[in-house]
Amino acid sequence: MQTFQALVHDGQKATFQTLHEDDLPAGYLLIKVAYSDINYKDALAYQPQNQIIRDYPQILGIDLSGTVVASQDANFKVGDQVLATGHGLGVSLGVSQGGGYAEYARIPASWAITLPSAMTLASAMSFGTAGLTAALCVAALTAHGMTPEHAPQILVGGVTGGVGSVAMRLLEQAGFTNRIGIVRTPDQQKQVMSLGATATLALDELPKGKALSKQRFDFAIDPLGGSFTTSLLPSMRYGGAIALCGNAAGTALPLTVFPFILRNVSLLGVDSVNAPAAARAAAWETLDKLAPMPVDTVKLADLPQTLTKHFNHHTTRTIVDMG
Repeated sequence: MQTFQALVHDGQKATFQTLHEDDLPAGYLLIKVAYSDINYKDALAYQPQNQIIRDYPQILGIDLSGTVVASQDANFKVGDQVLATGHGLGVSLGVSQGGGYAEYARIPASWAITLPSAMTLASAMSFGTAGLTAALCVAALTAHGMTPEHAPQILVGGVTGGVGSVAMRLLEQAGFTNRIGIVRTPDQQKQVMSLGATATLALDELPKGKALSKQRFDFAIDPLGGSFTTSLLPSMRYGGAIALCGNAAGTALPLTVFPFILRNVSLLGVDSVNAPAAARAAAWETLDKLAPMPVDTVKLADLPQTLTKHFNHHTTRTIVDMG
């Protein structure tokens, strides 16, 4: 194999490096990467000092799609189109692993999923980890009793972000008619409605500092965590549930026990990094029924600048074309 380019973090900073196949970690599948994407976790991992990466050097990028060019696993053959998200890609907490921000990646076969039939390598990354997380949240709430027939009131946080925007589309596709999107500022209302909300709620309308408040929501998808979760719990209806999948609003969670013991509310943790294979397969089957998400596309060389700007508020998913 010829040399290839990868965005590698050495513990001090992330830079482009020229690598060879022998520089890649062990694995049964060698993949020519076609696309990756940009997630909140990718932007965190790019920072000089971060709490995401523990072992260096680390090729960044938690998602990838591409074509198998060498396989030591009977379930995959050369030429298969696959995708991979999470696991140890891009942000290893143990042994250093490869990531999606490289022209080639080598991964364990158990991390790969055959590209869904209606997707392209590009459209798969329009969903990526964000889409997978959204689908897992909807599945968790469905398992908890959320059905369209009961017309539940469903609140979705972070609708202008990846998880929230995909979640809105999944809920609409499934026939849920009461989809309430959180807005931080009045000018977001029109945009959140265009992303699939049937109603909006201003963030400051959620109660602050109360153990219990008026019962308003049957279910909620929460990619924010922190103070948002704390403010949301008092407004959940009896027997309701929140699918909690992120920490963009913080990791601390000051709570009282009252929503849990007086209203039987459930807080469901949703993990997309190490989700079981069966749950992943079902989630991607659900996502395969959606039209691709609108995206901005950048080249590998554009990543440093794009990752630096990612924390600025943005409303469109970004995919990375490896060219």
